[in-house]
Amino acid sequence: MGILQLNALRKEFSSLVAVDDVSFEADSGQVIGLIGPNGAGKTTLLRMLATLLPPTDGTAVICGADLRKKPLLIRRSIGYLPDFFNLYPDLTLRECLDFFARAYHIPSSEVAGRVEAALKTVALDSKKHSLIRHLSRGMVQRLGLATLLVREPTVFLLDEPASGLDPMARIQLRDILRRLAREGKTIIISSHILSELAGFCTHLAIMNRGQLVMYGSVEDIEQQIAGQQAVRVKVLGEATQAEAVLREIEGIEIKTADDGTFTLICPGGPEAVAQVNRRLVAADIPVVELARQKTSLEDLFMTLSVEKNMHIS
Repeated sequence: MGILQLNALRKEFSSLVAVDDVSFEADSGQVIGLIGPNGAGKTTLLRMLATLLPPTDGTAVICGADLRKKPLLIRRSIGYLPDFFNLYPDLTLRECLDFFARAYHIPSSEVAGRVEAALKTVALDSKKHSLIRHLSRGMVQRLGLATLLVREPTVFLLDEPASGLDPMARIQLRDILRRLAREGKTIIISSHILSELAGFCTHLAIMNRGQLVMYGSVEDIEQQIAGQQAVRVKVLGEATQAEAVLREIEGIEIKTADDGTFTLICPGGPEAVAQVNRRLVAADIPVVELARQKTSLEDLFMTLSVEKNMHIS
């Protein structure tokens, strides 16, 4: 059983179905990118998981506790950062985190250590005596994340955390989230800007009009959508012979060829890649590089939007 299981989770507002029977499962160390156009139901879903909105139907189990039966117990295990939040501007960073730690009943003997550790994790330890009002937008976002870190939650629910950040601040935020994932934390992060999620999500949950259109690892979704993969092959010499061998392989298309380096379009799955390597080696052609090329999240989402007739606002 995973850290988080959603079972037909549903939220209705009068006649509007904001979240329509969403089910998926997440485990330790996974970073789930919750993506979709504006109005897809992402924020409503996160607010239900954060126990701030009661579901109309269905439920979720978070760290072994049922969302409908034990919401207060779940709050001990989660850290929720909404898209807009306020911190006390006349507190220093250290005072702010001290306040949050004590508000969540962290033992007094542990508060100072947790505050220092959280500030170091978000690279704000040099600012601990500064007033919050003097921070940049990116620093405030990182401090918001630190208010969760002092509690050491198991599950992080982050709603558009990179919104409004400059490129450097986004890179810093991604580095922090990668580190948390390596520590075994489960992270659900929403965004409608796919470039914000590229390169560090392990899984995608794609929503549209309240429904979960697709869920799975990035690689699985890529193959489900495209049914094919791009492969880069580099051979040592024998470029003409290598091209002739590649053209003989059924189902393989040479997209580009440049002095012994080829980009191929292959059927999905590792078998096709293995076949390329096997045929080249059998022809005594030295292979020095053979790797799948990742498809961008934008490419995946745009392909899916056409297939599913999704409305992109």
